[in-house]
Amino acid sequence: MYTSVFFLLLQFIAPVDETPAEKPFVIVELFTSEGCSSCPSADKLLSEIVDEQQSDVEVIGLSFHVDYWDYIGWKDPYARRAFTDRQRAYATKLRSYQVYTPQMVVNGKHEFVGSDRRTWARVLTTESSENPSFKYELGTITKSKDQLSFSVSTENQKDLLINVAIIERGLSQQVTRGENRGRKLSHDNVVRAYDIQPVSQKNLGLSIGIPTDLDESNSSLVVYFQKASNYEIVGAQQIALSSI
Repeated sequence: MYTSVFFLLLQFIAPVDETPAEKPFVIVELFTSEGCSSCPSADKLLSEIVDEQQSDVEVIGLSFHVDYWDYIGWKDPYARRAFTDRQRAYATKLRSYQVYTPQMVVNGKHEFVGSDRRTWARVLTTESSENPSFKYELGTITKSKDQLSFSVSTENQKDLLINVAIIERGLSQQVTRGENRGRKLSHDNVVRAYDIQPVSQKNLGLSIGIPTDLDESNSSLVVYFQKASNYEIVGAQQIALSSI
């Protein structure tokens, strides 16, 4: 279920968690589809990436299921047109001018075939050496039956976008048609709710809907910032829903 993120100006923000500047982050966005026979190997690599966490860098993975494979006979239940639009935006920003699956985009700067472990290892080494300088503060997160609400404060709003996503691990699907017919596919960090908006105020109040079928014990909230001009990701944080 695709859910919008809504912004409002807050008169007071009580920050409780400042981004740790001393620890680099790496955001890995995988564009994939259950209708693509080349994608299961990339889905597996993303699962391994998020499981192989290292002490000196935080790796955050997001699996965006695109919808342009649905026409060949299998409709991916996790696919959204908005995710296809995001991939197309990357194609423009990165000047690749094509969309394909599986594709990985790392920190909004590097794109490559999503099953290419060797390229992933090289990019991880490069991005792990970069210390984040962007500062923001995340306020208290509250959870109701159907949504999460929280606040964000940042000093610089120029050329800045904010992404908010709910991701879920441990999903599986028996595919009965299309290129993966007869296969049971496994997925981790599937984006279940998402929005991207310009940062227009120093203090922002945010909310995002919780899908009704979400397993909250296996899910996380991901908040990340990127430059509007080139989509470079400059700040990121992941919070387990079970801790809220």
